[in-house]
Formats: sequence, structure tokens, C-alpha cells
Amino acid sequence: MPAVQLTKADQKFWSPDPRVVAWVSAQIPVGAKVLEIGPGTKPFPRASHFVDWAPHKSIPADALSRCDLQREPLPFADKSWDFVYCRHVLEDLYDPFHLCDEMSRIAKAGYLEVPSPLAEICRGIDGGAPAWRGYHHHRYIVWNTGGVLNFLTKYPMIEHLEFPNEEGGLRILRANRTAWNASLLWRERINWRFRQHGSDYIIARDYRQMITAAINEGLVQARSFGRIVAVPAIKLTHS
Repeated sequence: MPAVQLTKADQKFWSPDPRVVAWVSAQIPVGAKVLEIGPGTKPFPRASHFVDWAPHKSIPADALSRCDLQREPLPFADKSWDFVYCRHVLEDLYDPFHLCDEMSRIAKAGYLEVPSPLAEICRGIDGGAPAWRGYHHHRYIVWNTGGVLNFLTKYPMIEHLEFPNEEGGLRILRANRTAWNASLLWRERINWRFRQHGSDYIIARDYRQMITAAINEGLVQARSFGRIVAVPAIKLTHS
């Protein structure tokens, strides 16, 4: 087992950060219609309705719409929601771009959160602290650069790559909960970009450098976001 990894003794920050939940809630006008997509075990407290692919034990049936997020349209009219919250969903999907466009269609604004590139290359992140990199079921490495949500396919070869200063990455994750995720607060539409082999990079030559750049860009965004989550914010206006 590689020596450079999180262990079972390390605290894992998989759940929503209460500071971030409070900050996102402060961005939403009073009385706004709020939808959550993929509520997981801790639904967003400002949401009045939810979307998931299966029944949810903690959510009443009349507050849940079931939908295949990867291929079906969301069952709502254009711009019928003031705000949509979506956390730790996009990286799981084989087609996250469809959902990004659907959220842009049905909502006026929203908040997205995904695991950070640093978390996705760190060994021992997942349950039981396994030796593989990141979360075993994720399909994409995702990060925010200048308000654009970037997607990079998480190829199996990631297990065989070495990255600079992995011990330093572990120290960051152990000390800074914000570094576990990447986030995007958006208005009107989600701007996204799929970084593709053959046009943006060549896998055998550039993949490690692409991931390293994503880690560094993700850390810049995480540091900036970490500074603002505790600061009172200007609320998005109703329109």
C-alpha cells in the first residue's frame, strides 16, 4: 500500500460543510423557489422540492421528482425555479453536460459543488481509506476556472501516475476542509468546458500535466472561496 495517503484515522469531509451551506443560503432571496438535485443524506435546508433517480427515505413523495439525470429533461418549465442546488452529482454521471444545460434551462441561478482535483488524486479519500486515487465511482475530475466548470475524464491510468509533492497535498486536505471541493455560484446559465483528448491534450503525453494544472487552479479557487464563505454576501436579486 502506498505510504502517501489518507488513513482510516483521518477525518473525511464528505458531508456538506455547514459554513458553505449557510453562505449559499445567504445568497438566496427570501421567498425564492429552491430546488435540489441529488439530495443525498443531508438535503439542502432551503430547498422545497428535490430531484433524484430513486425514492428517498427522508423526503416525502410529493416533494420528490424522479428523473434519469443523464438523459431525461428535468420535469420543469424554463426558468421556473429561482435557485437550484446540486452537490456531488455531476462527477458521477456519464453525461454531466446534459444536466448542466438542463439546470441552466429551468433555473435562474444556482450553486454547484464537486470534489476537487486534489481530492480526486489523493489516495485514501474514499470509504475505508483504499489505496486507489480519489473516489472509486467518479468519472470526471471537475474544477472551476474563472467561472467556467471544467471537466476532464478520470481515466484508469491515473492510478499509475506520480504527482509532485503529494505529501503537501495530504497536508492541505487534512488542514483545510474547503480544499476537498470545487464550487460554482452561477447566474442565468452554467458555463462548462469538456477538456478532450485529441483537441485539448494528448493522453500519453499531457494527461499528468493537465491534472496537475487542474489541481493548482482548483486550489486557487478553493482558497478564494474559503475567504468569502464567512463574509456576509450580496444576495442575488429576484427577477
